Amino acid sequence: STVRELLARLVAAQVAAAPDDSFDDATVVKPVMDDATVVKPAARPPPQPPAEAADGTIVKPVPRPPPPEQDEATIVKPSAMGVPDGTERTTGVTGTAGKTGTGTGSSSMDMASWRRIASAESGEYATVGMLLKGRFLLEREIGRGGMGVVFLARDERKVEARDRDPYVAVKVLNDDFRRHPDSLIALQREARRSQLLAHDNIVRVFDFDKDGTIVFMTMEYIDGSDLKTLIRERAYNGMSLADARPLIEGMAWALKRAHATGVVHSDFKPGNVMVTREGVPKVFDFGIARAAQHAGSDSAGDKTLFDAGTLGALTPAYASLEMIKGQEPAASDDIYALGCVIFELLTGKHPFDKASAEVAQREGRRPPAVPGLTRRQYKTLCDSVAFTREQRLKSAAELIDGLREVTWCQRYGRPFAYGAGVVVLLALGAWGLSRYLHDQQVAHVVERFAPTNARHYANVGQAMTALNGLNPRDRTRIVLEDGEIIQNFLLNRIRSHWDPSVDHYDFAGAERVFQARDQLRLYSPALDREHRAIEQQRNDLLNTLDTQLMERISAGAIFASQPHDVIATMAKIRAMDPTSALLKNSQLELKYDIAIGQSLGSGQIAQAQQQLKLARSVFPDSRRLAVRAQQLAALSSSEQVVSVPTTSRFQTVRQAQTALAGWWPRRPPRRFGRARSRLPWCCYRTTSRPRRATWWTGSAPRLPRP
Repeated sequence: STVRELLARLVAAQVAAAPDDSFDDATVVKPVMDDATVVKPAARPPPQPPAEAADGTIVKPVPRPPPPEQDEATIVKPSAMGVPDGTERTTGVTGTAGKTGTGTGSSSMDMASWRRIASAESGEYATVGMLLKGRFLLEREIGRGGMGVVFLARDERKVEARDRDPYVAVKVLNDDFRRHPDSLIALQREARRSQLLAHDNIVRVFDFDKDGTIVFMTMEYIDGSDLKTLIRERAYNGMSLADARPLIEGMAWALKRAHATGVVHSDFKPGNVMVTREGVPKVFDFGIARAAQHAGSDSAGDKTLFDAGTLGALTPAYASLEMIKGQEPAASDDIYALGCVIFELLTGKHPFDKASAEVAQREGRRPPAVPGLTRRQYKTLCDSVAFTREQRLKSAAELIDGLREVTWCQRYGRPFAYGAGVVVLLALGAWGLSRYLHDQQVAHVVERFAPTNARHYANVGQAMTALNGLNPRDRTRIVLEDGEIIQNFLLNRIRSHWDPSVDHYDFAGAERVFQARDQLRLYSPALDREHRAIEQQRNDLLNTLDTQLMERISAGAIFASQPHDVIATMAKIRAMDPTSALLKNSQLELKYDIAIGQSLGSGQIAQAQQQLKLARSVFPDSRRLAVRAQQLAALSSSEQVVSVPTTSRFQTVRQAQTALAGWWPRRPPRRFGRARSRLPWCCYRTTSRPRRATWWTGSAPRLPRP
């Protein structure tokens, strides 16, 4: 407790010894998207910006129009009111309004603190190598304008945290801007508003702070160049709309985002746009932007003497006529400046040669022609730089829409649109008719599956042909929606091929029906059960027929004339399985060969021929039966010789020779082999047709004399 009392007394003594202006070093976190400013000593006159830095911000102590050589400078008009009373206070902003930035801490600075900074006759000025707030090390100068100087700084806190990108841009405000009675308070308030402008095309502002009399802002560092430099180096003769479109759209979307939150930039110009090495534009300097007044806003007190609009900050070459006259800000003011920038991108020069809107209107100047633009695009661009707010475009979205590439139909007007409409109506009518006819065709295909339909499908082949004539989508839809009708049709076709109760044993035909079902991908448990049942019946019948076949072969009932013959059994087996091994029964084949041989041995050639015909119907590929067929053919030829008439009387020898030549037997084929030796001599001991009838009288029958 004694230690605590000592510490309390020590703290009280330090507080009593502190000066009254202890809040002078308080940190104001103001996320302003402006270039950093170098604070010059008050006794030293501010240097004039060079010709190439004509976009710099200049604090003009008089309300007279700027000279021509400073037409791009941002002019801060002096306020008519004095330094505001210290009774009204404004609270600083820490960090980035809840987002990670480079805030230097929370601080609350009253009006008296800002008044002391603004009223200081001469202040410190930042130089390379200076460490601001013990945190930001200024490494080099990267830009200079009328509001101050921009430095590349290294955030030592990020270095301690081993951040890979510790660099930020620090804008130090100069003494002229600092001494303006309303500048610091207005910038602090507008910085708070600009924190809401999170967008890919807007430079992020981290903090608005002071170090003694040095007032500075920290913001995102952009590795690139400003748009003014890009126009001077790459677009001095103008760029094509296709090349400039990414820049135009990026700037437009940034302004659209600001306008959506009620913030008007009020000082938009090429010098306030940075372009990254990847070609992405980023708008900054929203620190001097003005908040547009929203009707019905419940924050009517926001428009106080600290509003940034009281600074009158503007660049005459890019300021609208209403801004020059001091009217309330509106989004169309930024559209005017954006239109001027777009003219510079596309033509390489300002639409009014850097003259202010007031001078250009008085002199009756017109925007120049822009090569490569359509009439619609050029009109949109001219509307963006109209002198009066009533004729000017109201939003960035309208400007982007007007500059977009138009289609061929839009370019050639309404007649083509009307013609296209007629074509579309005709096409829709034709499509509707074709769709109706197609639906009728599909319905007709489905109706033919019903057994009561007059044009009912006779077989599965007809049904598959009709279904294959449809497209796959319709076929799938029919199978899903009318699957039951198709299932019943297939079941009827299966029973027409396989039904042992009525001697239908066409198992191959039934299999073709099941194959058609598989092609249609028809889900049917009934067909699955039928398939399994048929296969079981077939296997049982084959086993039964095998036993029956062996019994009838053993009984010798191998011909149709015999009771319970094997012919019917073999027909059933062939119908159920054309490739069954039962159809190649060697025992039955041998039985047929023996029976045919016995008929030949007994001279019953006609009977042998009938038996051979029946046997070959059962065994069409049998080589043994083929040899029997050759023997029967040879024997048939010999019968013709034996049956030659012997009682005929011929009138002349010539008649006899002619008659004999007609029934002279031919030589049997050599392929008969051994069967040839069994034939009579007349079947193979022959020669060609005789030249004389007396040549073979010893073997021919005697002819009666005439």
